[in-house]
Amino acid sequence: MEKIFGIDVSYHNGTINWSKVKSEGVKFAILRAGRTSLSSSKTMAKDIKFEEYYKQAKAIGMPIGAYYYSRCATVAEGKVEGKFIVNLLRCKKFEYPVFLDVEDTEVLKKTSKRQLTDAVKAMAKVVEDAGYYVAIYSGKYILRDHLIESELSKYDKWIAHYAKECGYKEKDLMMWQFGGETNLLRNKKINGIPYASTDQNYCYVDYPSLIKSKGLNGFNKPATSEYITNKVPYYVITKGKLNIRKSPTTEADILHTAPKGVRYKITKVSKNGKWGYAPYRKGWLSLNKKYVFVEK
Repeated sequence: MEKIFGIDVSYHNGTINWSKVKSEGVKFAILRAGRTSLSSSKTMAKDIKFEEYYKQAKAIGMPIGAYYYSRCATVAEGKVEGKFIVNLLRCKKFEYPVFLDVEDTEVLKKTSKRQLTDAVKAMAKVVEDAGYYVAIYSGKYILRDHLIESELSKYDKWIAHYAKECGYKEKDLMMWQFGGETNLLRNKKINGIPYASTDQNYCYVDYPSLIKSKGLNGFNKPATSEYITNKVPYYVITKGKLNIRKSPTTEADILHTAPKGVRYKITKVSKNGKWGYAPYRKGWLSLNKKYVFVEK
């Protein structure tokens, strides 16, 4: 896949004219959602420009992701940060991953490789379990010297390395931050952003397609061939016992459990294409082909 040019921004970048940014050829933006403070209390806070940037980028159709500047050093702190991140992202959609920014100098100095790895894994799991595509932002040498990289191999890496070449294994490189205040590849100034320099990146993955296909980051997973896609009305027959529910979700109350071989008329389909309404039972049943088949 060809590299995709994008930026990452925080409140430091000031008031952004996103239309001008887009006209510069910027194809995506990673927004800082928040950070944990340096204080002993490790106070967590939302980036003061996060909501503004999110709304403005969405308004012009700019694909976006998010990152959180972490200072977790224990499993407990990782879980707390993870929950805070999930709350920041709620009711939003992101075409790019949610990146956990692991680079804080003080944390690296005071935390063992084992402790930091466990903390990051705990944070990542909380965010991942909430339905987000999690990735890690860091430097090549931080990953090597301060984290047990093999235990984080399931997470895509966004590598910061200001040079003409990344110097990271190509097969492991999903995104490369190649410039900021130092930029050897492009003009460090982006039109539409008042700050003298802007962090710039190349991405090597079609994240929008990948994330949407998995139904992550606020997107619904599209209906696939696993589910019946016939035009309503039509009839299905149960392949075995099947619950009929009050609404089209597995969390809804069960109205009736149909035995094998029962025929139902389907008159409408849920928005995600996974459930069909059976008026005879005034409820919803799964249209997964594992459970029902269409009457010929």
